[in-house]
Amino acid sequence: MASVEKRTTKDGKNSRWRVKWREGGRRENPWSSRTFDYLADAKRFRTLVESAGERMPTPEQLAEHGFAELLPAGVPAAPAPEPAEAVLTFRAYAEEWLGQLVKPHPETVRKYRERLEKHVYPRIGDRPIVEITRREMREWQQALRDAGLSAKTIANIRGETVVPIFKAACRPGEDGEPAVRTANPMDGLPLPEGPRAERDILESPDEARLFLEAAYQVDPEAADLLLCKLSTGLRWGEVSALPPRAVNVVRGTLSIVQVLRKVNRRWVVEPKPKTKQGYREVPLTAAVARMVAERCAAASRDPGRQFVFVAPRGNHWRYEDFYTDRWVKIRDLAREKGLPRRMTMHGLRHSLLTLLATEGVDLAALRTMAGHASVTTTMNVYVHATRRHHEPVRQIVGDFLGVDELAAAGR
Repeated sequence: MASVEKRTTKDGKNSRWRVKWREGGRRENPWSSRTFDYLADAKRFRTLVESAGERMPTPEQLAEHGFAELLPAGVPAAPAPEPAEAVLTFRAYAEEWLGQLVKPHPETVRKYRERLEKHVYPRIGDRPIVEITRREMREWQQALRDAGLSAKTIANIRGETVVPIFKAACRPGEDGEPAVRTANPMDGLPLPEGPRAERDILESPDEARLFLEAAYQVDPEAADLLLCKLSTGLRWGEVSALPPRAVNVVRGTLSIVQVLRKVNRRWVVEPKPKTKQGYREVPLTAAVARMVAERCAAASRDPGRQFVFVAPRGNHWRYEDFYTDRWVKIRDLAREKGLPRRMTMHGLRHSLLTLLATEGVDLAALRTMAGHASVTTTMNVYVHATRRHHEPVRQIVGDFLGVDELAAAGR
């Protein structure tokens, strides 16, 4: 079969592409070849050679496909019909982008495609990608907000799929083709404003104690998992898949060595974290270390138990079951007891990182605890302002102004 070979000029600065084939595809026949400046042209010519039975294409074929320079001397080039210019839509480019992701996890590709099909394609999928404007993207974002999506969900959709697609469209092609777009319409585009989301972090020891009391009242088994999650800042997939071998009782730490992840709508255990930053060792308080050690000891007596925290049937917890059967009851009971907000499970992770930042834990330690690649993610997304500074501010300002003495004298 015809092949394409890369050829480098003598000065080593430029590359050319040679299409090489044996006439008629027979081994005893001589080699033929043609050389091109661009790989795309070489690939098109190779296709013509193969369709002609491993022979030089006819003059008509050469002229029709834009290879008039290869016509034999004296053969006039018949004008080739102008092909209809293909319009590259956002959908077509996005599908090509998905196919070029480097070593993507199948679940990642499924999630990206699902988001595109549900939230992006209906509005801009059939638009020529080169014509999409900043106004269109702003209106697209606002439409998602008006449909009830949270700012965080919109940020995930645009940050993980839409922005990377436009960035790729602004870069030259793999074979040196010019960029599809000259500018990214998402650059500098703020997220749409909307109702302020209710805070979902525990701001004080009293709130944490109230929450844990509700958890142990509903189900001690589930409460142990939540206590570990709150004290370590682990993600759901990390704490629910925690194996006894990841616990170091002597050091009082646990390590992330595997995670629970949803693949094709089924929860499966993967033997490694999603990123290299996911590998980390997290310290435990004395009380939590004792609880985890007791669970590891129980697991050692049960050969079939693979996880530190197990559902009633002895396997790992499924998020949906835990949320419906345990979390909702714990959350509602905590609110009845006086917790002034509707907590989320992921809010426990935010709570710990906010507490550590408030207490002055250095940024490198915070990033490591969170398992993030960048401390910017930790500080901008997971660390929130609290009211813990209110009382020290009152004391300092009061002493500075002397208002308490003045008020007392006024009485």
